[in-house]
Amino acid sequence: MTRCLRALHLATIALIVNVGSARAEEPYRLGPLDQLQVKVSDLRAGTGEAYQWQAFNGDFTVGASGRVSLPVVGEIEASGRTTTDIATDIAERLKAKAGLATKPDASVQIIKFRPFYVTGSVEKPGGYEFRPNLTVLQSVSLAGGIQRVPTDVLLQFVRDAVQSRGEIKQLSATRFALLARQARLDAEIKDTPLTFPQEMESRLKEPEIGRILREERLALDSRRVSLSAQIANLKQNKEFLTEQIISLSSKDSTTGEQLNMMKQELSRISGLVSKGLSAMPRQIETSQTIATLEANRLDVQIAVIRARQDISRADRDILDLKDQRRNAALQELAETRIKLNETMAKLESARNLLYQAEIRSPATVVANAEAYSKPDYVILRRRDGKSEQIIADEGDLLQPGDVVRVQPHLTEAAKGPVPGMNAETARALGGPVNDF
Repeated sequence: MTRCLRALHLATIALIVNVGSARAEEPYRLGPLDQLQVKVSDLRAGTGEAYQWQAFNGDFTVGASGRVSLPVVGEIEASGRTTTDIATDIAERLKAKAGLATKPDASVQIIKFRPFYVTGSVEKPGGYEFRPNLTVLQSVSLAGGIQRVPTDVLLQFVRDAVQSRGEIKQLSATRFALLARQARLDAEIKDTPLTFPQEMESRLKEPEIGRILREERLALDSRRVSLSAQIANLKQNKEFLTEQIISLSSKDSTTGEQLNMMKQELSRISGLVSKGLSAMPRQIETSQTIATLEANRLDVQIAVIRARQDISRADRDILDLKDQRRNAALQELAETRIKLNETMAKLESARNLLYQAEIRSPATVVANAEAYSKPDYVILRRRDGKSEQIIADEGDLLQPGDVVRVQPHLTEAAKGPVPGMNAETARALGGPVNDF
């Protein structure tokens, strides 16, 4: 069994070596931006001396169209062909144009390959000069290596976490204060005993919570006492006016009796005067007394009417006072609920920022660091006018014009939820925020 496994292992190695050799020995195909050096020579008949064609001295670059322009022979298609193909084409064209008996010797050499490109998670993405036998790992090294996380990023996470935790503490205090105020206003509007939310009652012994609840109880008691005092004052005024009406009514009744008696007396005196049995001044005096009594009675009746109007006004004042207090409480309750909703939204945002600063972002950095330590490589290569993607290894050879894309190798664990959370952050992120 061991021998079989060993034989299989050796066969696999041999296959890999053969495939690598086949790749390395594959003839290079020219493309745009390749720089060529062309030399043409032939032997003079009779002398045996080599003659160098001076017109070809210099370097020539394959243009964007894939053609290279040469003296004498003109443009030659170069893209996708080998240097041997170009040399053969040059020799044949020179023979035909110069009328030579034999083809001259032409050689074409690449002096500078077209660039390759590195992109993705590297420090210095961009184009680089190609050289033969260049591997994927070497290309990443030329691009500055795998992208690294700045050293101050984690420190920034710590600062953000401290700031978010402080904001959460402040917003939590505001939230509890608004909840207590809302409970107090509900009790004031409904005229019921004050009860606070269970989450606050259960933490009554905590100094900050206890202070908030005491202040709201005192505020409700103070407002109720103030309202009761004002209502009591109005009711007391009503009682006084009622007693005044009783007194005035009694006075009106007495005045009425006196007025009837004086009218009877006036009638008797008038009869005596008409018979000459009584003097006229006495009749005048009696008439004046009657007029005075009638005026006094009218004043009493007007005073009774005014007192009754004041009682009605006091009843209206009591109702208005209650309505004003209730409307003010309703307005304050609406404003409190708006502020509470805003505070809850800010609190949720601060929780998310804290989660990002203390849990998600640092863990992502760690996960990315692990992913970047073993990146994935993809080679984008044009072949026969089409672009293809090749999943590559570090030791794979590149060709000019290749694009190497470096990307982190993210596992499912790195993509999923991040485990682990300290107790302080757990309190800040979950349920009612216990940050006092």
